[in-house]
Amino acid sequence: MQKIYTIFAFLAAFALISGVSAYTEEENVLVLGDKDLSSALEEFEYVLVEFYAPWCGHCKKLAPEYARAATVLKEEGSTVKLAKVDCTVEKESGERYQVKGYPTLKFFIKGEPIEYEGGRVEKEIVSWLKKKTQPSTSEVTSAEDLAKQINSNEVLVVLFGGQDSASYKAFDSVSKQYDDVTFVYTSNADLKKEQNVADDKHVLILKKFDEGRAELSGDVTVESLKTLIDDNRFPLVLPFDQKAAQKIFGEATPAVFLMHQKNEAGERAEAVFREAAQKLKGKIQFSISDFNDGGLGPRLAEFVGVKESDLPAIRIVVPQRQASPKKYLFDQDLTVDNLVKFYESFKDNKLSPFLKSEPVPESNDGPVKTVVGHNFKEVVEDSDANVLIEFYAPWCGHCKSLEPIWNQLGEEYANRKDIVIAKMDSTANEVESVNVSGFPTIKFYQRGNKRNPVNYDGDRNKEAFIAWLKEKAPAANAPEGEL
Repeated sequence: MQKIYTIFAFLAAFALISGVSAYTEEENVLVLGDKDLSSALEEFEYVLVEFYAPWCGHCKKLAPEYARAATVLKEEGSTVKLAKVDCTVEKESGERYQVKGYPTLKFFIKGEPIEYEGGRVEKEIVSWLKKKTQPSTSEVTSAEDLAKQINSNEVLVVLFGGQDSASYKAFDSVSKQYDDVTFVYTSNADLKKEQNVADDKHVLILKKFDEGRAELSGDVTVESLKTLIDDNRFPLVLPFDQKAAQKIFGEATPAVFLMHQKNEAGERAEAVFREAAQKLKGKIQFSISDFNDGGLGPRLAEFVGVKESDLPAIRIVVPQRQASPKKYLFDQDLTVDNLVKFYESFKDNKLSPFLKSEPVPESNDGPVKTVVGHNFKEVVEDSDANVLIEFYAPWCGHCKSLEPIWNQLGEEYANRKDIVIAKMDSTANEVESVNVSGFPTIKFYQRGNKRNPVNYDGDRNKEAFIAWLKEKAPAANAPEGEL
């Protein structure tokens, strides 16, 4: 027995010496499961874990950025590990950490999880992790040091003063609150002169967009410094990319969008849009989306109901954390004054939300009723029938699998007046009272209680649907054709 123990001890020591990992790796990302996740969290002080599903489009998009971030950290000798867990296989891990959607990222510090709140591209992932594991400020002592920081950072906040200065405590506190901004300090008075900063100012922001710099007047407090940073950390007009999407939708920031093409009409619209942005600086975020960029542009246009024939088009979008975003349609001549008035009407709650809708079908006599935004009230909310409706997306694999079953269910109740089986394409139609967070979403609108629809959460087969309907709508047991 002693000999066997010695052999195991030698192998373990050899693995540590030779750098052989006890875990499977793919592109420097640890591949973990229910059995080894706990041991990894115990072994490594810092672990970022992605809980994913192989079929998830967002997970597929994140994968190369995640791998590049893992590689950068490994090459830098970081102690931070990046890992991933396939929750379609490792279901125990998903349940333990309450994974509700994909991808879900959690950062573990000595085994304790916190929510990951960084971006989804390599630089943002690395920056966020460094902020959580390294000092959030660093000192520069020479012109060369400062030049390197300026060249390598899109937004750099410089404090002219050392750790013993009156301003440093507020500076250090604020530095921990921003993952996409770099903070440096210096006691070298010559650097202040070189940057043309007045004696009574102690903070300078250098940025690679707009006017290029901003200075803080008055005392350096947490509030004044945050205000300065918030006003300058993003371009006045954001190009709609992954970073902009994170700021607007991830942080629930109201925004005015210009969707256009790169043609003469688009260029004219952009010039007007940028001038209006100057007039409304600090009041609402402006963002420009290219309809033909092949990435987020077409997806944003579909989301807000803009077709190519509508371009250039302008919408205000108000993301909400617990509900569907609200959208407002600009339908005036595109002038600076009209854009300013559009914003003021929005601010004063004088605008009605814009809701997408396909045309009402000319014929709707099939066993499954087609519902669009314009006839939702008539077919669902105001009808005398109990309505079971599927909110679906044409591209959703689960919806496609459900379709033949849903059609069979419609046939089952085709001759009934008290039960209606319906469906609505939620990518092309919206209803203010309905918040759809995943596909398919199935809701039951009970006769006499249409204001409180019930979510269907049973099995997705014909027999289960029928049994559920009999429980929720007792009239479903009545003979055919009776109410």
